[in-house]
Amino acid sequence: MTGGRAMPWWCLLAVGCSGPAAEPSTQAPPLQLRPFLGDLMALAATLPPPAAAVQSELRDLADIALQLTETDPRTAARAERALLEHADAWWVLEPALLHEDARVRSRAAWLCGQTGAAELQAALVLRLKYEADPDAVLWVADALQRLGNDCALGVLDGAMGTAATAERAGQMAIEICRERSLPLAAAPTYVELQQHLRQLFAGWHRTGTSSRPGAPAPAGQKLDARFAAHLQTTQGTKLRPVDDARFVTTRCGRLPVPLLVRTLAAEEPYLRTMALQVLTDIGAPARDAAPAVLALLADPLTGAYAVRALGAIGATEAVPYLRRLVTATDIDQRSEAVQALGLLQDHDSAAALRGRLADDQETMDVRVGAAFGLLCLGPDAAAEAFLTERQQRHDYHEPTLARLRERLARLGR
Repeated sequence: MTGGRAMPWWCLLAVGCSGPAAEPSTQAPPLQLRPFLGDLMALAATLPPPAAAVQSELRDLADIALQLTETDPRTAARAERALLEHADAWWVLEPALLHEDARVRSRAAWLCGQTGAAELQAALVLRLKYEADPDAVLWVADALQRLGNDCALGVLDGAMGTAATAERAGQMAIEICRERSLPLAAAPTYVELQQHLRQLFAGWHRTGTSSRPGAPAPAGQKLDARFAAHLQTTQGTKLRPVDDARFVTTRCGRLPVPLLVRTLAAEEPYLRTMALQVLTDIGAPARDAAPAVLALLADPLTGAYAVRALGAIGATEAVPYLRRLVTATDIDQRSEAVQALGLLQDHDSAAALRGRLADDQETMDVRVGAAFGLLCLGPDAAAEAFLTERQQRHDYHEPTLARLRERLARLGR
C-alpha cells in the first residue's frame, strides 16, 4: 500500500499550482528538520535509578507490599502506605509487573493504580500487551483507569462475558460506573455494565482523556521520558521493541502527542515515520498535531504517511492540500488522499473521487481508496459494488478490505 516512492517536494508544489483556479493558492508549511534521536535519548535518561540506600529501602517495602515476605497486618499496612507515598515507588513496581508469579503481577498492578502516579500507565499498557493470566489482566485494566487511562475498559467488558472472570470484572465495572455517577439499577446486570463501559470506551477514543473524576494529572517529563525510551528503539532492527513502542504510545490518549509533534521534525526518517503512524492510530485526540503533520506533505520519504495521518486526526484545514493530491503522480499519495478526503467529509471532492473510481487505468489501491472515501461521505452504489466485487473475487488484499469495512462500520456507513 505504501511501497512506492513519494514525489519530491517540488513536484508537490507543481501539482498544487495546477489545481482549479477557483481554489485559493495554498502552500504547505516549510519542512525544517533537525537531528532528534539524541534528544530522545537524553529525555529517556532523565529517569535515573534512586540512590543505593533508597534502593534497599524500596526493596524491603516492596517485598512486604507485594506479599513476598510474611509479616503482621500492622507492619504490612505501614509498608504498603510508605511504598505508595514514595516518589521512587516506580523503581520496584514496574519490574514487579514482570514477575513470574501472576499473583505478584496482579498485586503490583493494583499497587500501581493506588499510587496516583500517572506515569506508571506506560508500564501498565505494555503489561496489557503481554499479560496472559485472565485475573492479572483485570488488575492491569483497573489500574490503568485509576491512573487516567481508559484504553483497557474493553478488557473488563469482554471479561464479563467469561464465567471465570465475570464476577470480578463486574465488581470493577460497578465501581467505575459509580465513580462516574452513571445510573445503575439496584442490581445491575452484566449487559447494563457492558453498555456503560462501551460508552466510556468510545469517549476515550473520541477525546483521548480520562472519564474518571479527579484522575491524576500526568507527571509531564516523567511520562515523556518513558515515551522517549520507547521511541528511541525505532533506530534498531529488532521488531519487538518497535512494536512495543507503537503499542504503548497509541494507547495513552493525548498524552504522547506533544512529544510526537516534536518528533515529526526529526531528521531521522524512521522517527518521523513512527510519529506519523502513532498519530494515525491515535486519531481524533491527536488533532492538535495537524500543523506539524502538514509540513511533512513536502517530505519525499513520509509524505504519504502524512496524508493518512491528516485524515485520521480530522485535520479539515488540510483539505485544500489533499484535493490536489487526488491527481498526484505518486500512487501512495493518491491512494491516501482519496481516503483522507472521505474521512474529512469533503463532499466537494465527491466528483473527483468518482473519477478515480471509474478510471479502469487507475491502480487498484487508488480505486479501492476512492470507493472507501465515497462511502465515508454517504451511500454510493458504485463504490459499494466495487468493494463487494473485490471481496467476492479475492483480487485485493483482504485484511485491508476488512480494515476499511470496519472503519466504515464505526462511522455508521
